[in-house]
Amino acid sequence: MNAGVAQSLSQFRTHPLRTFLTLLGMVFGVGSVVAMVSIGAGAQREILRTIEAMGASSAHVKAKPVDEKERGEVVNDSVGLSRDDVAAVERTLPGVLRTAYRVRVKVGVTDLKVPTHGIQVLAASPDLMALHGLGVVEGRALAPLDHARRHRVAVLGASLARKAFPDGAVGRRFRLDASWFEVVGVLAARASGGRDLPIDPQVYDDAVLVPFDTATDELRPVPAYGELDLVTVGVADTAATLPAKAALVPLLKRLHGGVEDFEVFAPEEILRQREAAQSVLNIVLVSIAAISLIVGGIGVMNIMLANIMERIGEIGLRRALGARKRDIRNQFLLEAVIICFVGGLIGIILGNVISFTVAWLFALPIAFAWTSMLISFGLSATVGVLFGLVPAVRAADVDPIEALHRE
Repeated sequence: MNAGVAQSLSQFRTHPLRTFLTLLGMVFGVGSVVAMVSIGAGAQREILRTIEAMGASSAHVKAKPVDEKERGEVVNDSVGLSRDDVAAVERTLPGVLRTAYRVRVKVGVTDLKVPTHGIQVLAASPDLMALHGLGVVEGRALAPLDHARRHRVAVLGASLARKAFPDGAVGRRFRLDASWFEVVGVLAARASGGRDLPIDPQVYDDAVLVPFDTATDELRPVPAYGELDLVTVGVADTAATLPAKAALVPLLKRLHGGVEDFEVFAPEEILRQREAAQSVLNIVLVSIAAISLIVGGIGVMNIMLANIMERIGEIGLRRALGARKRDIRNQFLLEAVIICFVGGLIGIILGNVISFTVAWLFALPIAFAWTSMLISFGLSATVGVLFGLVPAVRAADVDPIEALHRE
């Protein structure tokens, strides 16, 4: 066996360019699958992490923007997303454990060392931090007493705290418009990757969280339309978010007089959509890989047939010296398998290099899809056997006398 491998390798060294061109089909077929599956698996994992960070067992109601010209027409039927909706949800929907809400508050002046357009001032309800999985790394969270007594306190996002107070944020005071707030805590940094989701947890990295009633007293009176941006409804588990959405939509439509100025999102639904899209992508990738591997296999077959014609004298001499048909067949079959084996190995390396390069250039997440690597590697070896078998059998059937005569 070792002698056969050594002989096969010597044949490859004799024709390096031909061997390289034969490898390309296998390399690109395996490499494309490994790269695309790694990037797709990384994106899927990041989406799951983002959903879990926002609360996998919560349904979210997001306000849809309504043009100012249209508000005059709809305001008699709907005042947008409001705390009245939250109260109705708590009274009506079964299985609701708790609710939370928030709204972005526009401020004109701040003494933070950050432009006002780079700050997300969010008026938050008491349960928002818990439902959205917001932990603190310094200080404390907004307490029930802060909400009840409308204290002028704030919790800063990790990125904002680092930029505004590099020497430590807890205990520092800052101004929003004409009101002064004290920093009582700093949020843990949030994972990126939710930009294609309805809610991006990374928004909290540059946020100022203040008690909701404090914000309405100090910064923003309750508007006639659009009191809230987001309402979160906590339920028992992820599976319960779909029934919650099914109940929320007709309830809110009735409360809003049929005006659809809101959207309801359920993590379970988002996960299913992503999984369906990933399944389609995987089918496309498998199809591309199959075509590439078939083309590569045809290339291997052509090269092996050419090798037979070039080595007809060698085959005749070996048969004359006592080599059996199966020895000749196994030798050529081994050469085909080695070509595909090496091509698959290079393809896996190339696929990982491409994955790392794309992740570095475009800041995309990746995940090592070991299953796809093993499957691609196994397929390349299978192609070597299937497409190398015909040339191997043909070489074994060469008549030794005719071969020596031709040579």
